[in-house]
Amino acid sequence: MPQIVFTWKLTEKDVILTIDDTGPGLMNPSNTFVPFYTTKPQGSGIGLVLSRQIAEAHSGSLELSNRIGQRGCSVKVTLPRTTQR
Repeated sequence: MPQIVFTWKLTEKDVILTIDDTGPGLMNPSNTFVPFYTTKPQGSGIGLVLSRQIAEAHSGSLELSNRIGQRGCSVKVTLPRTTQR
């Protein structure tokens, strides 16, 4: 049965969220953030591109890759920490 594991880590500057799964992985990693590229019959190809733009607009990042040495995909979202006022 496929599994999804969420982890998070606080550094002095950032919040790092990691999501790992045991699915088939990315079929074509080089097209991950190509606008309007999709492998889904009803997909629009804007979801990942838009998600990355939102993360970057908040001075963060979004990375996707196939897991090394294991089946599945890994997503890493990094966002800067802010202080409460």
